[in-house]
Amino acid sequence: MALELDLSRMMVLPGRKLAGIAYDLKVDKDTFAAVADLSAKHGFVPLYANFSTRVYGRMRVVALMDMTDADISIEGWADELRVKCDAKVLGLIKPVAEGILIDNLTERLTAGEERAIILRSRGYRRLIDGIKEQFGSGGELFLYCEGIEAGKGFGRLHRSAAEAAGIKDPIEIYRRVSIYAFQWAGFGRMDVIRLGYSGGKIVVHGSFECEGARRTREPYGAFVKGIIAGVFTEVFGKPFRAEETECIAKGDPACVFEIKEK
Repeated sequence: MALELDLSRMMVLPGRKLAGIAYDLKVDKDTFAAVADLSAKHGFVPLYANFSTRVYGRMRVVALMDMTDADISIEGWADELRVKCDAKVLGLIKPVAEGILIDNLTERLTAGEERAIILRSRGYRRLIDGIKEQFGSGGELFLYCEGIEAGKGFGRLHRSAAEAAGIKDPIEIYRRVSIYAFQWAGFGRMDVIRLGYSGGKIVVHGSFECEGARRTREPYGAFVKGIIAGVFTEVFGKPFRAEETECIAKGDPACVFEIKEK
């Protein structure tokens, strides 16, 4: 079963009283218990929460809540958090319309201390399809080349993270970091069939580029193919090219990529 992680920070619940809050607090079991007790005491329902440790020992929380049946306002709950949980309240999130709550407090998203963005499938699907439809084989080549450049950037991050843990062998970097970083980013789940210093064979399940694409007679994953080639190039320190031999867009069970040295 494929697990999903909701990153939306947006709730649409007509007829419900919604509110959100962002705060920092100390990381320990007593503090977490105190926050949970306050939630139960006042009768609001947590809908979404994001926890991240910005500074060791303290955690940042962004929470969206249904307060329809709560006996306290979001302002009152913020005051209790300050007093009973030693929390630093960073701001409140108010509905943009009745029953619609969007995190309009957070301005920048980060992943590993680098800025990140969210592209829903309705956006990136049309972006990728549009390039291919408007420019044909030239669009395919463009996406492949840009994928290589993106992959090189990802590969530098993979190598840096691995080397910080004492992993220097390229094959181990790819096996231990690159395949899971690919999944972490939401690109798809990767399996290694064959991997060596001169190339390999990779299977991608649920490729974001090919899933939901129109049916084709040829493989569709030009951008993902470029990412894979770029990561290989950076991690192994020499140029690689990739070819997609099977693709879910043309009815195959998964997307399969052959990677070879240039």
